[in-house]
Amino acid sequence: MRNLLMRRERKPAELLLVPMIDIFTVLVTFLLMTAVFSRIAIMQIDLPSSAASKPEEPKFRLEVIVRQDGFDLSDGKEAIGTIPKVSGAYDLNALTERVLAVKREHPTSEDASVLAEPKVPYDDLVQVMDAIRGTELPATDALVVGQPATGAQTVKVALFTNIALGDAP
Repeated sequence: MRNLLMRRERKPAELLLVPMIDIFTVLVTFLLMTAVFSRIAIMQIDLPSSAASKPEEPKFRLEVIVRQDGFDLSDGKEAIGTIPKVSGAYDLNALTERVLAVKREHPTSEDASVLAEPKVPYDDLVQVMDAIRGTELPATDALVVGQPATGAQTVKVALFTNIALGDAP
């Protein structure tokens, strides 16, 4: 008789989901409050095309070749200049000054190519693209580049904003 009582089917245990839902609610709230939301800037870039289409008028296109020992600047046909590394680091200020001088010669041009050697770090490429995209100038110098002067002390000047990436020759 005792075996009969032991064999009796047991009722399945209920699973309480409410405490688990409460824990997850607190956890999600905590994670959302402590999360660091970073700002990601996205820049539209193009790859240089090898299409055989002939443009009607040859436009000026700045080429910045990022090498292990510095920068080479050209217009695709002839060299504009070379900027060596200073103390083992790329001289981005000199690059911006040289690009600004080129922009003064070709104020309507916005196209540039950044060509990099295979071992150049990605961070250096981003810094080069930022250096040739624009700079800040005193308001009096901005008029020389064709930017309107506002009431500010410095003006952000756009240099070469259409940037294409490629491999260095």
